[in-house]
Amino acid sequence: MTVGEALKQIRLQAGLTQTQMTAGVVSESFYSKVERGVHAIDVQTLINILSAHHMDVVHFFSLLNYQKSETEPNFELINEISFAQNKKDIKALNEIKRKLENGGGATYL
Repeated sequence: MTVGEALKQIRLQAGLTQTQMTAGVVSESFYSKVERGVHAIDVQTLINILSAHHMDVVHFFSLLNYQKSETEPNFELINEISFAQNKKDIKALNEIKRKLENGGGATYL
């Protein structure tokens, strides 16, 4: 998993927008490019963003060590479910469930 993918995962799990996640540390534009792998982020800036949200830095770096997006086929599904749960979006959760039940899970699995 890349730094950008890990940032996106923890941001969605926390139910934050990109603007909220930047915490005034960097611009939303820059942050968006980090999530997409267009720009790199220095360690101090990364730690400042994580610390602003009381996120565990050690846990964040463990995501980088143990997951690779190419071998973690449920990455997008996990993010969608986490985002819907944090927003208490029952409609979105039901839609994910419907897609999986109707064989649409191939896009996730």
